[in-house]
Amino acid sequence: MTETAVEPGERGSLEIKHKAVERLAVLAARSTDAVTDRHPGLRVLGGRELPKADVTISGTRVRAKVDVAVTWPAPLAEVAANVRAAVARDLSELGIYTVDRVDVTVQCVPAETATDDEGRVQ
Repeated sequence: MTETAVEPGERGSLEIKHKAVERLAVLAARSTDAVTDRHPGLRVLGGRELPKADVTISGTRVRAKVDVAVTWPAPLAEVAANVRAAVARDLSELGIYTVDRVDVTVQCVPAETATDDEGRVQ
């Protein structure tokens, strides 16, 4: 029995589920300096965990909206630009999608918590 070679374009495809793409965007945001998942009281107020991503996929095109919490006193514009770049890079590295846009919103800037070594003023 002789097998004929199948053309590369006819061999199959890779499908990455929508939730997996959102998870990759969250992981990219979380790996960015000054992005934190420490946000005391935020769950009580809005029930949301950060970072959070919402992606829209249309064929091979992706748009992402990412919400983050940023530690004080990090420069917000710089952190947002770094998150935007990290999400675009990580989603593009899948080799499947072209990232059209990444919108980043800083939802929370939690105050730094005092360490045990620091004194307290009463």
